[in-house]
Amino acid sequence: MTTFVKNHLKPYEGLTSRLSSQPLKGKSVLVTGASRGVGEHITHAIAAAGAAKIGILGRDEKRVQNAKEKFSEEYPSTMFFGYSADIVDETAIAAVFKDFGVPDVLINNAGAFPDDGPFISQDLKRWWSGFETNILGTAVVTQKYLQAKGPTAPGIVLNCSTMAPHMRFPLHGWSGYICSKLGAARIFETLRFEHPEVRFISIHPGQVESDGFTRSGAPEPPNGMTDGALSGQFFAWAATDDAGFLRDRFVWAEWDIAELEAKKDEILEKDLLLITIDGFNKGF
Repeated sequence: MTTFVKNHLKPYEGLTSRLSSQPLKGKSVLVTGASRGVGEHITHAIAAAGAAKIGILGRDEKRVQNAKEKFSEEYPSTMFFGYSADIVDETAIAAVFKDFGVPDVLINNAGAFPDDGPFISQDLKRWWSGFETNILGTAVVTQKYLQAKGPTAPGIVLNCSTMAPHMRFPLHGWSGYICSKLGAARIFETLRFEHPEVRFISIHPGQVESDGFTRSGAPEPPNGMTDGALSGQFFAWAATDDAGFLRDRFVWAEWDIAELEAKKDEILEKDLLLITIDGFNKGF
């Protein structure tokens, strides 16, 4: 368990109170992989935080439409739009942005766990499929968003990542997942220089019950699983003005937001929460 700041596994008053005033009121948000797992929790939270328009993007058309109907019933003040598309399909993703418009917030949540055992015995085509989804797919959605947004308009892009790329404990049989998620995180650390008008944040959602977590074969953490509602709320908060200081950083949804805010000056002055090599000052 990381000790950068205090951790939570369930929703807590300091976070829920920030969202009770519906700080996303009037905002539009597009979420990939939104019909299940972490994406479903994120969609719940941003709708509860007042988002006026939410796009639900997934590959399974039936699942997407079912999710759209369910969310529409629960949050009648929010307009929901469902899109069935593979995130690696550039034409289909461009069509989504043409129909939905440019969202105030893009949340890249869709991902895949491609590994099926130790590297030496894996089917490398299947192994590579994780790179296609986690890196190429994320890049396609982000590029089409940036193209639709225009060169000067501000934007927010939240990337659902994982702790695996920067943790040191041994993870046997996770090479495809770790490396592809690391690649995606580094994309945003690079794009921050090309697009200073956009807030990019990579977020580890915690260890949430999901199909991906089950497929990974990871054991339940000693302190227990992360409540998906907490993850969703953190993503919603990360899209608010309060989280602007985390622009371009890699953070955990389990981290206490008040303690993070207390470290704002330290984070910015020391250029913390980036992927780099221990002992280097600002990556050099």
